[in-house]
Amino acid sequence: MPLILPFHPETASATITIDGVTYRVPIVDSDGHLQVDVLSNALPTGGATSVKQDTMITALQLIDDLRAALDAVQTDRLNVNVYRDGASEVKSVYGIILSSSARATLLTPTSGKKVRVLSTRITFDGASVQRSEIYFGTAGDINSSPAKGIEESHNGSLAGTRSGMAWPDGGGPVGDVDEVLSIKCAVNLAERVRLLVVYREE
Repeated sequence: MPLILPFHPETASATITIDGVTYRVPIVDSDGHLQVDVLSNALPTGGATSVKQDTMITALQLIDDLRAALDAVQTDRLNVNVYRDGASEVKSVYGIILSSSARATLLTPTSGKKVRVLSTRITFDGASVQRSEIYFGTAGDINSSPAKGIEESHNGSLAGTRSGMAWPDGGGPVGDVDEVLSIKCAVNLAERVRLLVVYREE
């Protein structure tokens, strides 16, 4: 007589003994679905573990947060600025040297800030030979502190001579914190020298 191995409901024992032999039998639920216990589900090498999935979710959420922030301020467009975070708007300062060869302070930055130069312009109103300088710090002239130099210009005996320099935004010379911007003429002449500096504070 053949042995018949029945299916047992979930509430029944998972074994049955026939003629002294214990068998493990399939178990079904009330809907007739076969019940299977998974004791181990090993991932292949490099598989997406829970930790890896959490890391990926975090990274994607950061991207989504950035997109949401951009959408709020730039209509979902990325606005890239080359100047340093926290830098001021572009500013300018204008000075005149007349009948003096002494160093003068053209600009004193806001306390705790640095001056980042974007461009300079020097205009000589007269034809007398003279040299003008723009530099950081309070040294007597550029020669005394060449590493602080920004621009040195010579008019070559021509009235109305102009010179200037410009740098990419964020790439120009930068002074130390609280360091002033100085100007100076090499000789004392009764002719104006006009100086314009465009800058940011960082």
